[in-house]
Formats: sequence, C-alpha cells, structure tokens
Amino acid sequence: MSNKFTNYLLNMTSIIWYASVLLLVAAGWAARDQNYLVAESGIGYWFGIIGGSMMLLIFAYPLRKRFKRWASIGSVKSWFRIHMFLGLAGPVIIVFHSGFKLGSFNSSVALFSMIIVALSGLLGRYWYQRIHHGLYGSKIRFEEFYSDDDLSGLLSGETIAIDSHIKHELKELEHNLTNLHTGINRSLGFYRAMKSRIGRVRRDVARSALGKAEKKQVYLRLKNLRSICSLGINEILFSYWHVFHIPLLIMLVLSGVIHVLVVHLY
Repeated sequence: MSNKFTNYLLNMTSIIWYASVLLLVAAGWAARDQNYLVAESGIGYWFGIIGGSMMLLIFAYPLRKRFKRWASIGSVKSWFRIHMFLGLAGPVIIVFHSGFKLGSFNSSVALFSMIIVALSGLLGRYWYQRIHHGLYGSKIRFEEFYSDDDLSGLLSGETIAIDSHIKHELKELEHNLTNLHTGINRSLGFYRAMKSRIGRVRRDVARSALGKAEKKQVYLRLKNLRSICSLGINEILFSYWHVFHIPLLIMLVLSGVIHVLVVHLY
C-alpha cells in the first residue's frame, strides 16, 4: 500500500470520525431538555466515570514517551493514536454526563477546564500536523526543501544569467535559513523577516530580464525557502503550545479531582 493511499485513508477516517462526533454532539444538544441523562445516577453517572478515566489515561502517552522501559506496553505511535482518541472521546462523554448543562460551581469549573484542554489539544494537533508528515508520520526535516545541488548552477551563472543583486540575496537567504535550522534556534521575528525578504526577492525576479523558464526555476527555489520559514514558524508555535498545554492539563486534573471529591463527600 503506497504512502499516498495510506495518508488518504487516514485523512478520510479522520473526517468521518470528526463528522460522526459532531453529529452525536448536535443530537445530544437538541435533546438536552429531555433529561435522558442525569449526572447523579444511572448511565449519566457512569458516563462521568468513563469520561474522567479517559482524561486520566491521556497522561499515559507522555509517560510512555518519557520512560523507554515502558516499551512492552506498546509503541509510542500506538499510544499517540490512543492519546488522540481519548482527547476527543473523553470530553464528548463528559459533556453528555453533564447533560449539556452547567451544574454547581465546582462542576462548571471542571467542565470548562476540560473544554479548554480539548480545544487546546485540537490546536496542538493542527501545529503537530504542520511539522510532521500527517498525524502519524515522521517529523518534516528542512532538508526536504533544500538540496545543495538545487541552486548551484543557478548561483554560479553556468545555467542562466542572473542579476548580481538577486544572486547575493539568494545566497544570503540560503545561508540564513539552512544554517542550524530549527524553530527552537530561531525566533518568530526572524522567520517573518525572512519571509518578507523572500517576497522582495520574488518581486525583483519578476522585474528582471530573466526568461519565463529561468524565473520559474528561481520561483521554485524561493518557494522552498519560504516553506523552510513556515516550518520554522510552526516548530516555534508548537513548542509554545506545548509549554501552555501542560499547565492546562494540571488544572484539569485538579478541578476534576475536586469535583469528584465534592460529589461523593457532600
């Protein structure tokens, strides 16, 4: 099975999964006044237990990544899939547990904490996919957009004649974006500046005397350099998100524990 077909299959599965969840939530919202589920007893109560347990199991993935000796309980990739499933299924089940209504103060805090964490997880998923080959693929390396041979003939003037100013700018961009590239070694300001500079070079190329085929060659290289900028920006944003997401998880666990204690002790 080709990688292209596998990615297509995974994307279609994700679309069907999210569409099904949205339809389920919409149906629950439409029937919220019927009181089919009660948080304090019956199925509604057990939904709270199941959903809360799922949210706790979310922590198994970061623990599996950290402790290599846990390899016997499954691969990191397998636990990541479970992590993604629990991160959506858990909140949906808890929302049904709540009956789509706000209860006491402590339950409302726990519910909003969970919603914030779930939304944060979806945002993290977006940035994760931007720096990986799909949700379950390997991390994208900047070398995939860069090859020493791509521009060697162009810059040396052996293939086409190119303005010295444009040639200098291309060399500078090449050096700046491929020297120790990684989002954590750069800043958002750096990549924004590089993108702006790439835009200026592109306009200079458009006004130059280069032929259509030659311009296309330079445009392709500029597009690749811009892709390196985008990769760097997404790496930085994902690292920021990761720092922000962990305190949210801690807040969720604390609010959830307090909610359970209050419900069962008072």
